[in-house]
Amino acid sequence: METSKGPIFEQWSKTDDSTLTGQSFRVNGADTLIMETIRLVQDRDGIAYIPAVTNQNDGKPVRFQLIGHENNRFTFENPEHDFPQRIIYTLITPDSLVARIEGLSKGKPAGSNFYFKRVL
Repeated sequence: METSKGPIFEQWSKTDDSTLTGQSFRVNGADTLIMETIRLVQDRDGIAYIPAVTNQNDGKPVRFQLIGHENNRFTFENPEHDFPQRIIYTLITPDSLVARIEGLSKGKPAGSNFYFKRVL
């Protein structure tokens, strides 16, 4: 995804039969800045999206539970988290998706979309 601060990428790989691991990062000139590491896991509690964001929550992971999936849209939620409370991935085509964060921020509705396309 192109931004005014440079491109943002998400990179994913399969760790095992129940885990995908990923990271989002920004490329700034010759530097690669890791923004978050992510695990998508299936465990006894269901399916969860677990990011650890640089400079947030002391770098500790936060669990967002899958609460719904239909029509290539996957919604993860953690109502106890400050912001966001929801993370939504929508597959648009086999090579593009929208990641959305949303919820209440300082008591007001807020959200941001991140538009990604596959890069080989």
